[in-house]
Amino acid sequence: MPDISSKDNLINTEAILTPASRNPSLLTNAISNWGPLGVNLVIGFLLIPYLINNLGKTQYGIWFLVNSFIGYYGLLRLGVGAGIMRYVPFYRGINNPKAASQTASTAMAVFLIASLTILLISLLLAEPIARFYKGGPQLALLIRILGITAAFECPFYIFDGCIRANEHWVPANSVSMAISVIRAIGLAACVYWRYGVVQMGYVTFAVTILSMIWIMLLFKRFCPTIHLRPSLVSLSTAKMLISFGLLTTIITIVYSLTLQGHHLIIGKLISLDAVTLYAIPTTLILNARGVLIAPARVFWTRFAYLDGKNHTDGIASLFLRGTKYTAIFGSAVMFVIFVAGPPFIQIWVGKDFQAAHLVLMVLAAGYLIESSQAIIGPLLGGTGRQAAQATFAIIEGIMGLGLSLILTLKMGMVGTALGFLIGAILIRGIIFPFYTCRLLQIKLLQYYTGYIMRPWLILLVLTVIVYAMGLPAYIQNWATFIPFALTSTLLFAISAYLLAMNREEKKECLYFVRTLLARIPKLNTIIKN
Repeated sequence: MPDISSKDNLINTEAILTPASRNPSLLTNAISNWGPLGVNLVIGFLLIPYLINNLGKTQYGIWFLVNSFIGYYGLLRLGVGAGIMRYVPFYRGINNPKAASQTASTAMAVFLIASLTILLISLLLAEPIARFYKGGPQLALLIRILGITAAFECPFYIFDGCIRANEHWVPANSVSMAISVIRAIGLAACVYWRYGVVQMGYVTFAVTILSMIWIMLLFKRFCPTIHLRPSLVSLSTAKMLISFGLLTTIITIVYSLTLQGHHLIIGKLISLDAVTLYAIPTTLILNARGVLIAPARVFWTRFAYLDGKNHTDGIASLFLRGTKYTAIFGSAVMFVIFVAGPPFIQIWVGKDFQAAHLVLMVLAAGYLIESSQAIIGPLLGGTGRQAAQATFAIIEGIMGLGLSLILTLKMGMVGTALGFLIGAILIRGIIFPFYTCRLLQIKLLQYYTGYIMRPWLILLVLTVIVYAMGLPAYIQNWATFIPFALTSTLLFAISAYLLAMNREEKKECLYFVRTLLARIPKLNTIIKN
């Protein structure tokens, strides 16, 4: 197992992990991934009630229905975008720009075929779907407009994927955030000026064209060695991309269906009211998962790059270092959920949802295991081992749903959540790490004791202390919840800094904080003085 504890070896490792092109740091890229997530959460929080109140439930229902239908078009892309994230940085690692261009060109050809398919489906099925839902000509026209928009949007993902594959996540995320804001403003303006959902569809189309122009300009700037040419399209490359992408799609579908399967089980075996109760903790957990998983995505392209360079020691070192930080960060978020989650539910939706508190705790324990090792997915995907990941995902999905079904009959909603937790412990906690450690020639026990267990123990001790002191009982409103959540986060951060990090990691954290503060103009003057 590579030793990354010493200062000299740390410097050597960083030299290996930093591409010659001097790409932005992994930390900068990881933080930037929170941008689109945060912007979309704020937009959804503000825009959705505004649209409902001004459009009315019927018109908003049409808008939501069509967007839900259009969302399934993403399956037609066959997960080829994931192939770009694997093979473009891999070929960059082996210094083969022609192969990278061939990958991107072939992916563009696949997406253009997907665009034509989307266009035909939208034009042909608009009228039948409108008649089925009794939405009239307005619904049919909206399906056509948003279908054409989705068709035009397909090439966007190629340009965006290539930019991210070259590890320029910050500009790509900046475009995503700006486009989301522009689209939200356009939709709000339509409603403000008393236009309907059809005009909102036209606004969406216009914003998509703007995003295409914007991302193409960024592609030209940040991907100068990647050329999109028809002559570079290859059937063998298409097969490679599609086979890789389909495995990624399977993984995504299995994981997304897990909690949806819980709702189906609860609705059948308990009641529809119980589905609503269960939806509250699952919504919180999924939002927390999004926050935790987003930074880990940037490791995908770096692992692919290192795989191309055949830097096995660099891959192992990056994996271990990344695991230490994801374990600390995942434990911090779950600590806040453990101690502040039940009061949050009470303030958010009322005291009638107390039955959801224990469910939240059980689900949080399961996602603690996943989030602490969130880097395993990017490692397997970046090194081309999607088949193993897909196999484990299917096993975990079947096992979790089967256990949830059995335990729901005996324990109700808590049993449903326990089925998920047991599956997470067996697959995410044992099988996944065992496979990964064997792949990287790392001892499993040393992996857990050196990089995982300390943040978990800090979480456990602090949670016991907080509940022993009865502090959650004092949280009655937002005025008390917000300071409590912030204080809990700070408490864990200080504890993790003192107890879970070695000397070099502490230096890195201090250096990052100082650098971040120095970039703030007002604080920069204070620091210099």
